[in-house]
Amino acid sequence: MFFADAGPGCADAPGVSHLPDMDPLLYVGNEIAAAHGTYDVVISTVQPRDKNGRSTPHLTTHAVMFQDGQGHETRDGVEEARRCILEGARHVAAEIAAGKSVLVHCAWGQNRSCAICCAFAVLHRGFTAYEAIAYVRERNLATRRYSGQQPPWGA
Repeated sequence: MFFADAGPGCADAPGVSHLPDMDPLLYVGNEIAAAHGTYDVVISTVQPRDKNGRSTPHLTTHAVMFQDGQGHETRDGVEEARRCILEGARHVAAEIAAGKSVLVHCAWGQNRSCAICCAFAVLHRGFTAYEAIAYVRERNLATRRYSGQQPPWGA
């Protein structure tokens, strides 16, 4: 199922999954995804990188930077993540309402960016949290292959 030579999730190219059931204009990806596609808007939770791994902050339309403590956040870290996830979901909703294609990305396209897309789906598209999470995981597993990829029961 997985490619033996798959690198980490921050380096698989193009490193993006399309989320058409949430919205045909919505994509989620890793830190190099913006360099591998054409999007009207890029919402960044980390600095985007070019195809050679160099920082390319000019690709960011909206910066919603926050740390991924992978479940080990402090109380302040949880509150900061919550604020940023909601801010990101508002940006997604506004840009999609304007008819723009939107990429939301983080380092691996697996945690922070997916949380923003799920929040958008719950708050603006009527998904339940479970439906949104299951859908994003399904799309990630269907369209990307990388070392460390989380299975549907993981992450």
